[in-house]
Amino acid sequence: MALPLLVNAGLLALPIAGSIGTLLGIDAHRQATGQRPLFTSEIGNDGSISRNGVTNTRYCDLFNPISPKSEGQLYTCKFEGCRQYIGHMLTWGHSEPQPVGRDRQNRRRIMYEPPEFSVTWKFDQETKDQTVHAFPNVQVDNILPASLADIHHLNLDMHWTYGIGNKTVNKTDDAELKDVNTNVALDMFFDDDIKTAKNVSLAKYEMMIWFAGYGEAKPFGYEDGIVKTKDLNGTTFQLYTGQNDLKQEVLTWYAANTTEKFDGDILPLITDLYTLDKGVKLSNTDYLGVLSLGTEAFSSHSNVTFWMPRLSIDIQGPTARTTTAKA
Repeated sequence: MALPLLVNAGLLALPIAGSIGTLLGIDAHRQATGQRPLFTSEIGNDGSISRNGVTNTRYCDLFNPISPKSEGQLYTCKFEGCRQYIGHMLTWGHSEPQPVGRDRQNRRRIMYEPPEFSVTWKFDQETKDQTVHAFPNVQVDNILPASLADIHHLNLDMHWTYGIGNKTVNKTDDAELKDVNTNVALDMFFDDDIKTAKNVSLAKYEMMIWFAGYGEAKPFGYEDGIVKTKDLNGTTFQLYTGQNDLKQEVLTWYAANTTEKFDGDILPLITDLYTLDKGVKLSNTDYLGVLSLGTEAFSSHSNVTFWMPRLSIDIQGPTARTTTAKA
């Protein structure tokens, strides 16, 4: 009986030993050539801890907008507006951009494929009024601003989840988040002046697409009721309009049901506003200056974790500036 057990143990040990030997050999080669070892933990000057290529950083400053390093990308990841306490960490990484295909004009398009990101946060509610403490987001850079007349498609392919605690979850449980005040939103700014369109404080129009809202987080104009409804790629969006504290017109398409996954062209949600009354004069002569997607952190008594394993934003137009940014 002992002999078969010894044989089995030996057979099991051989591939394990071989794998460990291979990894140790690779690790020795990386160190000899000046590369970072495979399995290390490093503490940065900012207090960040890197383990095996993933960097976790805690931010607790009064105001700390950050753009974690991402090489060669057409976007930045930002944690904006920190006023009191960022609960845990912002995880980020990068990979080299990969070229894919050509468009109909035979111009090269580049697909950027960095890994997913997650953020864990916690803010106590300081007043009765809901305050956005932070907006961790992915923002498209370089190709904006762009004239709306030159944008033929604005394709969005995304998947996100939200969960209680410090770890990512595979599926969002809405009931679990009933005491959390937050949303998941795409945020865009427009103006008829190309420079002003890039200024989130001065742009005339802000348009948001809320794919989910929790707790007391509500869009501007929510108390005035639904202005119009539109079905897009299987999701029903309800439009609310109102002014923020900066007197900007905020136009919010709010999904009737939590939408963790969406894949489709969202340009019709913009063009539908061209004929909207209520003093809104948005048209295809205006410029899209800012586009970002993330989560507005209002308040939560416990740590919550937002995870975006897939995000692709493809802005297509008639010029060579057409590109695809993917996170």
